Amino acid sequence: MFDKQKQELNCKLIAGKVRVSNVDDFLAVLKTVARKYDVTIQAMNAELIAGEEHIKSAVKKALRAVGRNRNITNDLSLEILLYTAGRRQIERALAMGVSKSKGEKRVAIVIVDASARGEKDLEMVAEEVKRKTGIQEEPISELELEYKGDKKEGIKKFFDITEAELKAVGESKLKQLVLERVAMLDVLK
Repeated sequence: MFDKQKQELNCKLIAGKVRVSNVDDFLAVLKTVARKYDVTIQAMNAELIAGEEHIKSAVKKALRAVGRNRNITNDLSLEILLYTAGRRQIERALAMGVSKSKGEKRVAIVIVDASARGEKDLEMVAEEVKRKTGIQEEPISELELEYKGDKKEGIKKFFDITEAELKAVGESKLKQLVLERVAMLDVLK
């Protein structure tokens, strides 16, 4: 799977809006594409993502855990979700995954090539994911928008970030507090 030697991270992020009328069907499409290209694909609720760095940090840590045989699960996509959520408990981390929606929902999808060489063309995989899921892609920078209103409150609640913490470091450091939670998973193992 993942070579223990240092390797360049080969992952592709897709952010956008999609209608998920049946979660199992949506995930089955992703699993079929992942199998076809021998990659790992994980979909997440974009409203709980604190930006591109949040996802990439989680992917790196999940790959490192697998490479060191310190992973919590035997499924890399689930390991990525655990790190993205900053949680050891699978049930709690699954709350960060995609869920059924009547209308369109913002999602973030990460495609990871964890092969030893890490040279797969993930752009081609991303195009198939977009085509098969019907996701209306948005720039990744949309994940980086200022954390206001519902998104800010959702992130604070999910990651157990208190007003006292935010006051101590400043509102602009919400992303860093989330990244701290991701990093802490290694300590909590």
